[in-house]
Amino acid sequence: MRPFIVRISPDTVTILALMTAIIAGVALWQHLFLAAAALILLNGFFDILDGEIASKYGASRRGDLLDHTVDRLADIVIIIGVIAGGLVDITIGAAAIVLVLLVSYIGTEAQALTRKRLYVGLLGRADRLVLIAIGAAAEIFWAASLSLIMVLIILLSAVTFGQRFAKLWAMLR
Repeated sequence: MRPFIVRISPDTVTILALMTAIIAGVALWQHLFLAAAALILLNGFFDILDGEIASKYGASRRGDLLDHTVDRLADIVIIIGVIAGGLVDITIGAAAIVLVLLVSYIGTEAQALTRKRLYVGLLGRADRLVLIAIGAAAEIFWAASLSLIMVLIILLSAVTFGQRFAKLWAMLR
């Protein structure tokens, strides 16, 4: 079996993704918007990369648990960075966290009930990360960018949760 570029465990890449998200959250808190945008995109890249390595060389149930847990922690820490930086009202930030977690929950609940992970809907994790990265970069020019992005994430996540719930409901007939 040939290594993927270099021999690296998908779990190692998952941990790199978490560290990148934590640093991105700190960058948002400190208003280092371009660094935050780059780190958020890097987090998304690591999230894709760990999945590619796992699918190529064999995923484990522990790796799947680690990946999904780290993704949720990364989502939370990035949004907390937005809140801590005073870039969004705490109520909006908290609502964004809850809805992001609900969207992810319904996807993993589908996996528990049907053995198939559910990714349908308007706003997936990659889309969310791109939106936040764009908002962070735009924050340099327009101070309400991340606040607007968080409201957009709330709305699109609510729709996505509804879409996933309806799909799972139909699958369980």
